[in-house]
Amino acid sequence: MQRLLTDERGIAMILIIVLSVLGVVVVGAVVAGAVILSNDVAITVTNQSCGTWDVAEGSAAMGFNFLPGINVPEQIAEGETVLVQFPKLFVDSVTITYDSVEVHAFGQTFTLGTSAVDMQLSTWDGTPLAALVGSQVEISGDHTLVMECR
Repeated sequence: MQRLLTDERGIAMILIIVLSVLGVVVVGAVVAGAVILSNDVAITVTNQSCGTWDVAEGSAAMGFNFLPGINVPEQIAEGETVLVQFPKLFVDSVTITYDSVEVHAFGQTFTLGTSAVDMQLSTWDGTPLAALVGSQVEISGDHTLVMECR
């Protein structure tokens, strides 16, 4: 073993093994990142008349904004249109109830209150939210959410 560490060929062999292992780790990380980010969900959110809407207030989503492919704004001002993006693999389901939207992600449930939202005028891909109450919405690809309040 001592000869392996002091001999030039031994050191070269150790360097080749170390660099090969590092290469495999880097390639694996790049492939994993590409798979996660390739299933991006983009939701265009328009706040028509709901005042300033605190989207990520107190939510863990803000802690992930530094990652590529994730963009969850803290707030959406009235009259503003923003793009919310995240990898589909991060979200298990989205359920619309009468007074909230429940997002199941990262093993937790995040609830966005919708008591002030007009469920008839607000739409998800053109469908009134009132028609989606009690169901899970499909979250893949691009979507449009228009929020109207009372």
